[in-house]
Amino acid sequence: MITLPRFVAAGLAAAAVFAATPALATQIPDGTVSPTNIFLPTVTLGGTNSFGVTNGLTFELAADGGFAGAAGLTGHINGSIQFSGVVGDTVNQNIADFFVFQDGASGTFNFSVSSVKTVQYTNTVGSKSFTLYLLGSTVDSVLGYEATPTSLTLQFNSTNNSAFTGSETLAVPPATPDVPEPATWAMSLLGFGAMGTMLRRRPRTSISFA
Repeated sequence: MITLPRFVAAGLAAAAVFAATPALATQIPDGTVSPTNIFLPTVTLGGTNSFGVTNGLTFELAADGGFAGAAGLTGHINGSIQFSGVVGDTVNQNIADFFVFQDGASGTFNFSVSSVKTVQYTNTVGSKSFTLYLLGSTVDSVLGYEATPTSLTLQFNSTNNSAFTGSETLAVPPATPDVPEPATWAMSLLGFGAMGTMLRRRPRTSISFA
């Protein structure tokens, strides 16, 4: 009888194929996280621009979607990032666990940075502000979420040489920067101008009915 060996061989082959197939990753559902209060960061503007928070400054969270369980809990930003003073520039860097917050299940969501893009930058006497767009990923081993593409938008402002205030919004999927770059505005204006010129130059056609 050769039926049994063939049956066993087919079963072993199917098992091998199943074992070689990677398991589907479980990623964080869409959602956002932001602090419910303003924090005071350490900012350096000049030749080397940097932002940092030491000792893991803690704040309460507002959250929704895939992060809803973190609402009302606490989180912190800890570490330092480098960024360009030129709008549109991106500085690649690897910073693990830059933004960490509770998940409501005795675990934490951990956001790590891979790049920092400058989307707005003002550094004048008495007025300093900038907006940074951080790309990276967020994981939560307790809830079983693997690395999920995430963005963290940071905004900072200082007037009359006061201390910087800051806010941030973490988003899955990654949000797009809210502040248009100067190059984008310039291209838009050129496009509108060209359209207006073309419309003015179009020959006028008159229609008469017999």
